Amino acid sequence: MTERPVVVVGSSLAGVSAVETLREAGYQGPLLLIGEEPHQPYDRPPLSKQLLLGTGAPGDTALRPDGHLRRLGVELHLGRRAVALDPAARTLILDDGTPLAYTGVVIATGARPRRIPEVPDRAGVHVLRSLDDALALRTALEAWPRVVVAGAGFIGLEVAAAARAVGCEVTVLEPLRAPLTRVLGPTAGRRFAVLHAEHGVRVECGVGVSGVRGAGHAEQVRLTDGRVVTADVLVVGAGAVPNTEWLDSSGIPVGDGVRCDVYCAAGQQGLRAAVGLLH
Repeated sequence: MTERPVVVVGSSLAGVSAVETLREAGYQGPLLLIGEEPHQPYDRPPLSKQLLLGTGAPGDTALRPDGHLRRLGVELHLGRRAVALDPAARTLILDDGTPLAYTGVVIATGARPRRIPEVPDRAGVHVLRSLDDALALRTALEAWPRVVVAGAGFIGLEVAAAARAVGCEVTVLEPLRAPLTRVLGPTAGRRFAVLHAEHGVRVECGVGVSGVRGAGHAEQVRLTDGRVVTADVLVVGAGAVPNTEWLDSSGIPVGDGVRCDVYCAAGQQGLRAAVGLLH
């Protein structure tokens, strides 16, 4: 009888770290790594920095050297997404209908960009989470567009800095009174606003996005105070939401992510979650 594998769902840093840790801890059995994107596992921080600035290439973002996971005996399933989990049967279902019987599962599916309901998905509207997102946004910035960034968190401010560095006219919109208030507090947040303003970024606090105008392409952004800002590119940086919908029927406790104990156990035998590692 073929030994059931440990399946790690998610090919980002958390997933790759999980398979490496299992091998380092002495696990000798079969290991499967499931990744929704078709790319080899890559690092996300360079996406909003070197890649947007054009000083780095997609290959520079690789998390590990070529062949590293193969040498660990990890079987990669890239371009596949987990859609359901049955802990009682110890079976995971992929989006192509393939069932995978497992002996244990590590949930490392991370998060996706939070969408603003008032912003439709149309040409000129971007988010930044994946390698493909970064490449699409970099192409858009090459035309030196007028850029509006909705959200002054870390991603929003990094996008604003990169866009300004390549010569774009940039406006940042933040509903709170200062950037990064929830993370760093208002004093540090105001300092970040001043720093970006000194580099030519227009920072508007206390205002958000209430709509987008344009026939098939973003042309104007309507603000919550009634004003309208011209924009060729709108980047939504409104935070992230956890990818847990595929677990809805599993019985695993979820809230703003997978609920775990101090050992990352997710309420079911053989289940672990990579908590706090959204990258």
